[in-house]
Amino acid sequence: MSSSPSGTQPEAGHALTSRPLAFGVLTFQALAYAELRSDAEFAEKIGLDTVWLADQAVPDHLPILEAWTALAALAADTSRIRLGTLITNVAIRNPMLLARQALTVDQISDGRLDVGIGAGYYQDDHRWLGIDYLDAPGRVQRLTEVAEVLDRGLRGERVTFNGAYVQLDDAPSLLPVQLPRPPMWIAVHGAKSLRLAARLGDGAASVGDEGVGVDQSLTRFRERMQRLDEICVEQGRDPRGLRRCYLAGFAEEPVFSSTESAADFIGSFAEAGATDFVFGLANHSQPAFEAGVTKGQTATREKLERVVADVVPKFRNETPQPLS
Repeated sequence: MSSSPSGTQPEAGHALTSRPLAFGVLTFQALAYAELRSDAEFAEKIGLDTVWLADQAVPDHLPILEAWTALAALAADTSRIRLGTLITNVAIRNPMLLARQALTVDQISDGRLDVGIGAGYYQDDHRWLGIDYLDAPGRVQRLTEVAEVLDRGLRGERVTFNGAYVQLDDAPSLLPVQLPRPPMWIAVHGAKSLRLAARLGDGAASVGDEGVGVDQSLTRFRERMQRLDEICVEQGRDPRGLRRCYLAGFAEEPVFSSTESAADFIGSFAEAGATDFVFGLANHSQPAFEAGVTKGQTATREKLERVVADVVPKFRNETPQPLS
């Protein structure tokens, strides 16, 4: 289907794979930029590893800043913390334009960018932009094609590609700051996306299902990670070379009810295979965040700082191991 190779395995020893457990925040950017910048600076100040933005326009009643433009600004306004999208819907961007956007942010940040991509499951995002909302197999196929393009484009290569959803004719790119390319995270759910992450990803990103309790989301995550380990072995890849991110609080997960609940959550999901934890950070200027704070699913600055000070150090020196 493609005139390009199916992609190359990420190099062993990538810096991303050698770290112990990592912790970050999703600062959902339904905010004025000054508030978003303040949140990112706060996350950097208290010692978190990453700040992530959502790349979507849902829900449309909130004023959501465009993700990649905001990331470029945050790259200039921060100095240490890593930045990325959790997750960019590959349907809404030309993949080589996305590669150039990402590599521009890679330059501005001096090599602090992570690129998170997914198949896209918010139907309204597609409808608003006049983009076909494909069935599940079609969305995964499009994700696969875009991942193959990005694997090359983020390395600075020119790309020609002839797929079912992506067509490129010697499209130019930029040279990356991070070598061989910025880390690429792939949102995983079913078998095909797990195989794609094992083949091309530096990390696999997962989230619980809305309305599902923490026990059930933990079981599902553990099973998904066990299958990911098996697929890595089948493909000849060391499972320890693939990071696994869990976005907490999307399911009914009261992480921030207390420091004890945060410690239990991190310990349980780390045992199930998580290497990177991302927590929702509520900004006081956005009333839409209040329900998540009340349920303990989203953190205020005060609660997040307490967890980072009292809980996170207990896990900082733990090096993830494969489940199998």
